[in-house]
Amino acid sequence: MFIVALLVLLAVLGLSLRTRPQFAIGVVCGVALAWIGAALLPPLSLATMPVWLPALPFALVATSLFAFGALAWWWGSDR
Repeated sequence: MFIVALLVLLAVLGLSLRTRPQFAIGVVCGVALAWIGAALLPPLSLATMPVWLPALPFALVATSLFAFGALAWWWGSDR
């Protein structure tokens, strides 16, 4: 299963490299950062997981939506 996922990822990367090179470079940088982070961080279990970690994605989405809403309100005002 891992090899199939790797082949699909390489196919998508090759296709995006031809059409959108900036996107492909971003994908490579993101995968490299995730790989480094996974190698440096210890594996998590339910006993060692911090309390705030499961709620972190919801907090990030709420904060980003608030920030984009504030920017839209600020930039959308007629001057």
